[in-house]
Amino acid sequence: MLDLLVAHLAANHPHTHRGAGSDVEVAGLGSISDRLPPALRKAPLARASLLVQEDLILMRRDERGWRLAAGSLCFPSSWSLREKFGKPLQEIHEPVPGFGPGTRPAELINRMFDGLQGQAVERFNWSIQANDRLYHPLSNVERIDRATNRPSRFPDGDVNAHAFIRVERQTLRKLPASRDILFTIRIHLDPLKVLDAHPGRAALAASFAQQLLALDQQQLDYKGLTADRDRLVAFLGRMAGSA
Repeated sequence: MLDLLVAHLAANHPHTHRGAGSDVEVAGLGSISDRLPPALRKAPLARASLLVQEDLILMRRDERGWRLAAGSLCFPSSWSLREKFGKPLQEIHEPVPGFGPGTRPAELINRMFDGLQGQAVERFNWSIQANDRLYHPLSNVERIDRATNRPSRFPDGDVNAHAFIRVERQTLRKLPASRDILFTIRIHLDPLKVLDAHPGRAALAASFAQQLLALDQQQLDYKGLTADRDRLVAFLGRMAGSA
Protein backbone atom coordinates (compact mmCIF):
# COMPACT_ATOMS: atom_id res chain seq x y z
CA MET A 1 0.00 0.00 0.00
CA LEU A 2 2.80 2.42 0.85
CA ASP A 3 4.58 1.60 -2.43
CA LEU A 4 1.42 2.34 -4.44
CA LEU A 5 0.76 5.55 -2.54
CA VAL A 6 4.21 7.10 -2.82
CA ALA A 7 4.38 6.28 -6.55
CA HIS A 8 0.99 7.93 -7.09
CA LEU A 9 1.86 11.04 -5.05
CA ALA A 10 5.22 11.57 -6.74
CA ALA A 11 3.72 11.18 -10.22
CA ASN A 12 0.47 13.09 -9.77
CA HIS A 13 1.09 15.61 -6.98
CA PRO A 14 4.65 16.91 -7.39
CA HIS A 15 3.57 20.34 -6.07
CA THR A 16 2.69 18.91 -2.64
CA HIS A 17 4.97 15.87 -2.38
CA ARG A 18 8.72 15.64 -2.98
CA GLY A 19 11.19 12.79 -3.41
CA ALA A 20 10.90 9.25 -4.69
CA GLY A 21 10.35 5.78 -3.29
CA SER A 22 10.42 5.54 0.48
CA ASP A 23 11.83 9.09 0.69
CA VAL A 24 8.64 10.84 -0.45
CA GLU A 25 7.61 13.59 1.96
CA VAL A 26 5.06 16.39 2.15
CA ALA A 27 6.54 19.58 0.73
CA GLY A 28 7.62 21.95 3.48
CA LEU A 29 7.23 19.48 6.35
CA GLY A 30 10.54 17.62 6.16
CA SER A 31 11.04 13.94 6.91
CA ILE A 32 7.88 12.12 7.94
CA SER A 33 9.94 9.63 9.96
CA ASP A 34 10.90 12.39 12.39
CA ARG A 35 7.20 12.88 13.19
CA LEU A 36 6.68 9.29 14.33
CA PRO A 37 7.60 7.60 17.62
CA PRO A 38 10.73 5.43 17.19
CA ALA A 39 8.70 2.21 17.40
CA LEU A 40 6.60 3.24 14.38
CA ARG A 41 9.23 4.72 12.08
CA LYS A 42 9.56 1.54 10.05
CA ALA A 43 5.84 0.74 9.98
CA PRO A 44 4.60 1.29 6.40
CA LEU A 45 1.03 2.09 7.45
CA ALA A 46 2.19 4.72 9.94
CA ARG A 47 4.41 6.33 7.30
CA ALA A 48 1.61 6.33 4.74
CA SER A 49 -0.81 7.92 7.21
CA LEU A 50 1.35 11.07 7.38
CA LEU A 51 1.42 11.53 3.60
CA VAL A 52 -2.32 11.97 2.98
CA GLN A 53 -5.37 13.42 4.72
CA GLU A 54 -7.32 10.17 4.51
CA ASP A 55 -7.61 7.71 7.36
CA LEU A 56 -6.31 4.30 6.23
CA ILE A 57 -7.84 0.96 7.18
CA LEU A 58 -6.68 -2.49 5.99
CA MET A 59 -9.20 -5.32 5.75
CA ARG A 60 -7.92 -8.93 5.53
CA ARG A 61 -9.78 -12.12 4.60
CA ASP A 62 -9.82 -15.10 6.95
CA GLU A 63 -12.25 -17.88 7.86
CA ARG A 64 -14.59 -15.35 9.54
CA GLY A 65 -14.73 -13.09 6.49
CA TRP A 66 -13.14 -9.67 6.00
CA ARG A 67 -11.78 -8.37 9.30
CA LEU A 68 -10.17 -5.10 10.32
CA ALA A 69 -6.48 -6.07 10.43
CA ALA A 70 -4.71 -2.70 10.72
CA GLY A 71 -5.54 0.96 10.69
CA SER A 72 -4.54 4.56 11.18
CA LEU A 73 -7.65 6.43 12.32
CA CYS A 74 -7.34 10.11 13.24
CA PHE A 75 -10.86 11.33 12.50
CA PRO A 76 -13.45 8.68 13.50
CA SER A 77 -17.09 9.39 12.68
CA SER A 78 -18.92 8.06 15.73
CA TRP A 79 -16.97 4.81 16.18
CA SER A 80 -13.91 3.46 17.97
CA LEU A 81 -10.99 1.70 16.28
CA ARG A 82 -10.17 -0.05 19.54
CA GLU A 83 -13.65 -1.60 19.66
CA LYS A 84 -13.75 -2.57 15.96
CA PHE A 85 -10.17 -3.83 15.65
CA GLY A 86 -9.87 -7.46 14.59
CA LYS A 87 -13.61 -7.91 14.03
CA PRO A 88 -15.18 -9.11 10.76
CA LEU A 89 -17.40 -6.82 8.70
CA GLN A 90 -20.68 -8.21 9.97
CA GLU A 91 -19.68 -7.47 13.57
CA ILE A 92 -18.25 -4.05 12.71
CA HIS A 93 -21.58 -3.08 11.15
CA GLU A 94 -23.72 -4.65 13.88
CA PRO A 95 -24.91 -1.27 15.28
CA VAL A 96 -26.05 -0.14 11.80
CA PRO A 97 -29.80 -0.83 11.37
CA GLY A 98 -30.27 -3.78 9.01
CA PHE A 99 -26.55 -4.57 8.58
CA GLY A 100 -25.79 -6.93 11.48
CA PRO A 101 -24.63 -10.56 11.35
CA GLY A 102 -26.86 -12.82 9.27
CA THR A 103 -28.56 -10.01 7.36
CA ARG A 104 -28.65 -9.85 3.57
CA PRO A 105 -26.82 -6.47 3.42
CA ALA A 106 -23.97 -7.97 5.47
CA GLU A 107 -23.73 -10.90 3.05
CA LEU A 108 -23.75 -8.54 0.06
CA ILE A 109 -20.92 -6.43 1.51
CA ASN A 110 -18.79 -9.54 2.01
CA ARG A 111 -19.48 -10.64 -1.57
CA MET A 112 -18.58 -7.21 -2.87
CA PHE A 113 -15.28 -7.35 -0.98
CA ASP A 114 -14.60 -10.82 -2.38
CA GLY A 115 -15.31 -9.64 -5.92
CA LEU A 116 -13.12 -6.54 -5.86
CA GLN A 117 -10.18 -6.70 -8.22
CA GLY A 118 -7.87 -3.81 -9.02
CA GLN A 119 -10.57 -1.19 -9.46
CA ALA A 120 -11.25 1.45 -6.85
CA VAL A 121 -14.80 1.79 -5.49
CA GLU A 122 -16.06 5.10 -4.10
CA ARG A 123 -19.01 5.94 -1.86
CA PHE A 124 -20.17 8.80 0.37
CA ASN A 125 -22.20 9.01 3.56
CA TRP A 126 -23.36 11.86 5.75
CA SER A 127 -24.16 12.76 9.32
CA ILE A 128 -24.91 15.92 11.29
CA GLN A 129 -22.99 17.03 14.35
CA ALA A 130 -23.19 20.01 16.69
CA ASN A 131 -19.58 21.18 16.48
CA ASP A 132 -16.66 21.44 14.05
CA ARG A 133 -14.48 18.68 15.53
CA LEU A 134 -12.87 16.32 13.03
CA TYR A 135 -12.07 13.90 15.87
CA HIS A 136 -15.52 12.57 16.68
CA PRO A 137 -15.31 9.12 18.36
CA LEU A 138 -18.21 7.24 19.90
CA SER A 139 -18.06 4.03 21.93
CA ASN A 140 -20.73 1.33 21.86
CA VAL A 141 -21.77 2.30 25.39
CA GLU A 142 -22.13 5.95 24.36
CA ARG A 143 -24.10 4.95 21.26
CA ILE A 144 -26.55 2.88 23.32
CA ASP A 145 -26.93 5.71 25.81
CA ARG A 146 -27.60 8.21 23.00
CA ALA A 147 -30.18 5.93 21.36
CA THR A 148 -31.90 5.32 24.71
CA ASN A 149 -32.01 8.84 26.10
CA ARG A 150 -32.27 10.66 22.75
CA PRO A 151 -30.69 13.95 23.86
CA SER A 152 -30.83 17.05 21.69
CA ARG A 153 -27.60 18.15 20.05
CA PHE A 154 -28.89 21.72 20.01
CA PRO A 155 -30.24 22.37 23.53
CA ASP A 156 -30.40 26.11 22.85
CA GLY A 157 -32.36 25.43 19.64
CA ASP A 158 -29.90 27.34 17.45
CA VAL A 159 -29.37 25.02 14.48
CA ASN A 160 -27.95 27.87 12.41
CA ALA A 161 -25.08 28.40 14.85
CA HIS A 162 -24.20 24.83 15.73
CA ALA A 163 -25.18 22.34 12.99
CA PHE A 164 -22.40 20.93 10.82
CA ILE A 165 -22.64 18.55 7.86
CA ARG A 166 -20.09 15.74 8.10
CA VAL A 167 -19.48 13.86 4.85
CA GLU A 168 -17.22 10.84 4.50
CA ARG A 169 -15.67 10.09 1.12
CA GLN A 170 -14.76 6.40 1.27
CA THR A 171 -12.80 4.30 -1.22
CA LEU A 172 -12.07 0.58 -1.41
CA ARG A 173 -9.29 -1.07 -3.38
CA LYS A 174 -7.91 -4.60 -3.33
CA LEU A 175 -4.13 -4.49 -3.15
CA PRO A 176 -2.34 -6.47 -5.87
CA ALA A 177 0.25 -8.29 -3.76
CA SER A 178 -1.31 -8.94 -0.35
CA ARG A 179 -4.93 -9.07 -1.64
CA ASP A 180 -5.89 -7.09 1.43
CA ILE A 181 -8.42 -4.31 0.88
CA LEU A 182 -7.43 -0.72 1.55
CA PHE A 183 -10.35 1.29 2.94
CA THR A 184 -9.75 5.06 2.92
CA ILE A 185 -11.86 7.70 4.68
CA ARG A 186 -11.67 11.44 3.98
CA ILE A 187 -13.76 13.82 6.09
CA HIS A 188 -15.41 16.97 4.73
CA LEU A 189 -16.95 19.17 7.44
CA ASP A 190 -18.97 22.33 6.81
CA PRO A 191 -21.58 24.39 8.67
CA LEU A 192 -25.09 23.43 7.55
CA LYS A 193 -25.76 27.12 6.92
CA VAL A 194 -23.25 27.21 4.03
CA LEU A 195 -25.95 25.61 1.88
CA ASP A 196 -27.68 29.00 1.91
CA ALA A 197 -24.89 30.47 -0.24
CA HIS A 198 -25.06 27.68 -2.82
CA PRO A 199 -26.76 28.58 -6.12
CA GLY A 200 -28.74 25.36 -5.91
CA ARG A 201 -29.68 25.81 -2.26
CA ALA A 202 -33.42 25.29 -2.75
CA ALA A 203 -33.01 21.87 -4.34
CA LEU A 204 -30.21 20.85 -1.97
CA ALA A 205 -32.08 21.92 1.17
CA ALA A 206 -35.29 20.25 0.02
CA SER A 207 -33.46 17.02 -0.84
CA PHE A 208 -31.65 17.02 2.52
CA ALA A 209 -34.96 17.55 4.34
CA GLN A 210 -36.53 14.65 2.42
CA GLN A 211 -33.65 12.37 3.44
CA LEU A 212 -34.16 13.31 7.08
CA LEU A 213 -37.90 12.69 6.84
CA ALA A 214 -37.27 9.28 5.27
CA LEU A 215 -35.27 8.00 8.26
CA ASP A 216 -37.15 5.49 10.39
CA GLN A 217 -36.90 5.37 14.19
CA GLN A 218 -33.94 2.95 14.27
CA GLN A 219 -32.01 5.06 11.78
CA LEU A 220 -32.75 8.26 13.69
CA ASP A 221 -31.53 6.68 16.93
CA TYR A 222 -28.42 5.34 15.19
CA LYS A 223 -27.56 8.78 13.80
CA GLY A 224 -28.51 10.51 17.05
CA LEU A 225 -31.09 12.71 15.32
CA THR A 226 -34.33 11.66 17.01
CA ALA A 227 -34.66 14.79 19.15
CA ASP A 228 -33.56 17.19 16.41
CA ARG A 229 -34.95 15.86 13.14
CA ASP A 230 -37.99 18.16 13.09
CA ARG A 231 -36.06 21.34 13.83
CA LEU A 232 -33.46 20.43 11.18
CA VAL A 233 -36.21 19.81 8.64
CA ALA A 234 -37.81 23.16 9.53
CA PHE A 235 -34.46 24.94 9.17
CA LEU A 236 -33.88 23.37 5.75
CA GLY A 237 -37.47 24.12 4.74
CA ARG A 238 -36.98 27.82 5.44
CA MET A 239 -33.76 27.74 3.43
CA ALA A 240 -35.50 26.05 0.50
CA GLY A 241 -38.40 28.47 0.63
CA SER A 242 -36.18 31.57 0.63
CA ALA A 243 -34.62 30.80 -2.77
